[in-house]
Formats: sequence, C-alpha cells, structure tokens
Amino acid sequence: MPTPLKRNVIQQLSLTYRAMMTAFDAKVGHPLPRWRIIFALAERGTCSQKFLAEHCRLDPAQLTRQLQSMEALGWLTRVTDPDDNRLTNVTLTDDGKRVHDEATPRRQAFFDDALDGMTAADIAALESALVHLEARFKSVSSRARGGEDAGKAVTEKGNDATPEVSTPPRKRAAKKSIVT
Repeated sequence: MPTPLKRNVIQQLSLTYRAMMTAFDAKVGHPLPRWRIIFALAERGTCSQKFLAEHCRLDPAQLTRQLQSMEALGWLTRVTDPDDNRLTNVTLTDDGKRVHDEATPRRQAFFDDALDGMTAADIAALESALVHLEARFKSVSSRARGGEDAGKAVTEKGNDATPEVSTPPRKRAAKKSIVT
C-alpha cells in the first residue's frame, strides 16, 4: 500500500475519533472521559483513583480535575482508603447513580445511531481492523520506550487475538479515552 494512503487512513482515524468524541458528548450529555469514570464506578462500585486512572486511560492529573468537578456536582465522594492512606477511594453518590441511569439509554442510542446502516459483517471487519491498529499502536509505543520485545509478542499472536491492555504511556497526548 502506498505511503500516502497509509498516512491518509491514520489521519482519517484521528478525525473520526474527534468527531466521535463530539457526537458522544452531544448525544449522551457527558464528555467521554467523565462518562468512563461514571460507568466504571457504576459497574464496579468503589474504586481507587489509581485504578480509575489506569482503567479509564486518563492522566492522573486529568482524572483528579474530573473527580473534583464531579464531586462539586455531588455525583461522587472521595475518601482516603482506611487500609492504605496513599490511596483515595471514589464512590458514586445517589445523585451520581441517577446520572448514570439517565445517561445509559442515551449511550446505547449513540451506539445504535453511530452504527446505523452497517451490516454485522461491516461491524466485525471494522472491529478487527481497530483491534489490529490498537495492537500496532501499542507495539510502536513500546518500541519507542525501548521495549522491543513487548510489541513483538502482540503481533505474533495474530489478528484474531485481542492484545492485553497495558498501562498507557505517561505522555498526556497519548492518553485518549475509549468508549465504554
């Protein structure tokens, strides 16, 4: 495949991602990073901030800003872990649970709307391509950080295997949220 074509598809992926983020916020009523926090807390209950940063793929400082904002809205509480004062645990309040319950149908409507007109085969092919790209991006990132072997293991699994999720790099630009 010619290099300009490869470059164009990666640029299109970036444009698509930005459009998806804007559409998600408009349809669901919450920016995606905030929604991922709400979703994780609703699904898992109390979580440490450390876990949320890793699970939601957010920079710890970005997570703290989101949590402070949500705490001011009365959607969650944060308390020091009684067993380890280095950790702060986060829990949805009843208001936060209502926010989750009200937004969840809009989230499903967003998925349905976004994929409207695509066949099951189209969706499967897209998912396969995206899983492949995620593995390649992780491999590139790992090699750039000096872990030559880490990226090799992902590609040796083949396209059918979902690569293991690793802790994202510390660079802010590389930490994008994923839709849940």
